[in-house]
Amino acid sequence: MAMISAMLIWGLSWSNAKIAGQYADPQLLMFWRFTFAAMTMVPTMLFLGIKPTFKQKAIPLLLVGAIFMVLYNYMYFKGTQIGQAGLGGVITTSLNPVITTILVLLLFKHTIHQKEIVGILMGIFGGLILIKIWSVNIYQLFSSGNIYFVFGAVLWAIVTLLTQKAKSDMNVVTFSFWMYSISILIAYPFAAEYSILSIFSFDWIFWINFLSLSIGSLAFATSIYFLAAMELGSQKASSFTFMVPAAAMIFAMIILGEKFELSTVIGGGMAISAVYLINRK
Repeated sequence: MAMISAMLIWGLSWSNAKIAGQYADPQLLMFWRFTFAAMTMVPTMLFLGIKPTFKQKAIPLLLVGAIFMVLYNYMYFKGTQIGQAGLGGVITTSLNPVITTILVLLLFKHTIHQKEIVGILMGIFGGLILIKIWSVNIYQLFSSGNIYFVFGAVLWAIVTLLTQKAKSDMNVVTFSFWMYSISILIAYPFAAEYSILSIFSFDWIFWINFLSLSIGSLAFATSIYFLAAMELGSQKASSFTFMVPAAAMIFAMIILGEKFELSTVIGGGMAISAVYLINRK
């Protein structure tokens, strides 16, 4: 039930990010997103009695994870700022499990089965349909925001694998707290180019959406997802994200009034089917 709630919050976060992106640049938003998320993790750790300690050998995983987390959040905010939030939610979250599976097969040399080959190919074709590869050039991929969503799917798949690898060295909440804390330091130099305290002058509409995508999505939903990655494995955990595309589309229709094309439905459906096929016993 917690995982389902987390996926619904993730679906909502794409609309939240679109609205927040109208107020500030991605660099500023991601710095404060990490800050609020890390602050939220402190009382959570105190309440659960979790100590913020970890083995020294986990430091490289934390550093690399933080770098990819910062990169992902830039793609997330930049893509939603210039593109459609609902489409971003479909592209990133439906392709992420497929990319995760490809990385697992390549990096860990797992035996690949016929159903996985079919699923991967289906996911790739679904992704090409989602970005309407037949009608766009490189400039249009960037100007539409679609390429940022594709990059985001790759980056999130890497973060998922790093989280699973860290499970023997630290608790998931501890991992999340330190990764967000390091991400703050990485993001600060980029945010410092702007008026870093300017967000406190924004109206209540900004704050409702920003707190939802910072505390609700990053602190709560992402921690639940990382916990699933540690307990179930990165492939099975990423399969839960098949719920997010539908939620992202529905919330974007209700909140932003976005309309979705047939290519979004067909491509998203193929990608979701690919995830089911890959994870099917």
